[in-house]
Amino acid sequence: MARCGFCGNEIPKGTGFIFVEKTGKALYFCSSKCERNVGLGRIPRKTRWTQEFRKLKGKLSAAAEKEALQQEAEATASGGKPKVSMGGAAAKKLKGGA
Repeated sequence: MARCGFCGNEIPKGTGFIFVEKTGKALYFCSSKCERNVGLGRIPRKTRWTQEFRKLKGKLSAAAEKEALQQEAEATASGGKPKVSMGGAAAKKLKGGA
């Protein structure tokens, strides 16, 4: 499943929007709310209801946090650039430590 380019939520099959830029980059959106916020130039890190904001402020649920850490680790292992570098504490949480 794809993830929303703004809020970070999973998009169920058959729903959402795909916006393709002239450069060929595809942007996936779960709702028109997310699409409008990108159009307005808002930053997900500063928008309170997005996954990125919750992750920054430490307000993600334990399951969502573990999933986000696994995705970052997979992106790093596959050669993609990680959005945020994983520190020692994040690596311990991913391995199941305290």
